[in-house]
Amino acid sequence: MSKPATNPLSAEFLYELYASALRCDTLCGVVVQHMLSEYLPDRSFQKVQEVLANHYTTYKTPPSYAVLTQALGSDYDAVELLNTFREYDEGQNVEALIDLLEAYIKGVKLQSVYAEVGKLYNQSRQQKAEEVLRGYAEWLAGFTLKSSSFVDVARTFTERYEQNRRREQEEAHSDIPQVTRFYIPYIDALNNGRNLRGQLTCFLASTGVGKSHIAKHIGIRADIDDGLHVLHFQLEGSEDEALNAYSGGMISRNAYYYEQGKLPEAEVQRLARIVEQYAGSITVRSFPRFNARVSTLDIKNGIAEYRKVNSRQPDIVIIDSMDLLTDASRRVWNAEHERSKRIAVANDLKDLAADEKVWMVVTYQSTIEDREWLNDERNVLTEYNCSEAKGLARPCTHLISLNQSSAERKEDIMRLHIAKSRFFKKGDTIKIATDYDNEVFYDVQRTLNLNV
Repeated sequence: MSKPATNPLSAEFLYELYASALRCDTLCGVVVQHMLSEYLPDRSFQKVQEVLANHYTTYKTPPSYAVLTQALGSDYDAVELLNTFREYDEGQNVEALIDLLEAYIKGVKLQSVYAEVGKLYNQSRQQKAEEVLRGYAEWLAGFTLKSSSFVDVARTFTERYEQNRRREQEEAHSDIPQVTRFYIPYIDALNNGRNLRGQLTCFLASTGVGKSHIAKHIGIRADIDDGLHVLHFQLEGSEDEALNAYSGGMISRNAYYYEQGKLPEAEVQRLARIVEQYAGSITVRSFPRFNARVSTLDIKNGIAEYRKVNSRQPDIVIIDSMDLLTDASRRVWNAEHERSKRIAVANDLKDLAADEKVWMVVTYQSTIEDREWLNDERNVLTEYNCSEAKGLARPCTHLISLNQSSAERKEDIMRLHIAKSRFFKKGDTIKIATDYDNEVFYDVQRTLNLNV
């Protein structure tokens, strides 16, 4: 008697799927890439999926039952679920399971869409309900897990163009603001209005050049100029240092005078009224430095906490500095694997930027401290100059280095070099003027004079 067909929306299918994913690299990769937490029926499945994904992302191979059991620790429900997987491991056909997984994801999405549409109709929001249905239909038409799926460029030319146009129109009329500026005019001109959401931008520099300054410059200008909401993770220095630097930067005054309370009372009241009128916001989340091992999972949880507290998503997430993070697996990396850890962290942040639809801005400490090399103004930092940064550029949408000789430091100028850009020309080097005494990274007038 033949075995009855598996219902893709049943628990039995999920048992078979995960049992097979734990012995098959290909299937495990598909499950890690496409199985979202909200597709799973309960917290135990979600926990197993999280541990499975972290392990596979790091090692590119499925974890053993022993490794999974150890990672799940005292979560007895999740461990019991693992034992259930063992009972359903009967050497199922991988291609058949991928087909069933595709049906499962389509079914779960359809259930979610119908629930949302019903709620919208009950709220008399018919137009929004139709948009949700249309969006699902478009997603359904293009969604497949089959590796043998081919797309004919000519036949789908008009269809894909219309999809692109509708997406751009929806983004233009969306309540979500566009994030398009680096707040450095030359780079903004190169970017030419491209939306930076979902992108990872890394600023690379040696000690003392101004990584933290450019990070805060983006945060301040995004708040003041575009009314965007910024979430800043401070991983080096104290929380007070970050708060005082932002406060000084928002009023173009040295943070020392703000920190010491040395501003005239009347001026403080005037500046406070100005700051209160800014449409955006800057929120700082710091981590204790003693024995801290902050991971990209802490960043993800921090974004979720921000969303819960503020009832909105941040537009820009800034991390100062990325080299102090470890990846989501929280693995203790050996010194010889430091480079692998850095790349794993960058991959996590790239995925997080896409998942959360934010612009992820990070700073990174260069390992080059050779003063003679840095003082030669013909040299600029790239990923090839820093042993730990090799490979770091691959996950990044942009890699921009800050370069400054001793002479340039005395004159408060530096060179920005576009080491990598996925969407506009790379290789350019531009000179800018700074005014750190007044917490200003980009001195507009002096920069214009430099390039006259």
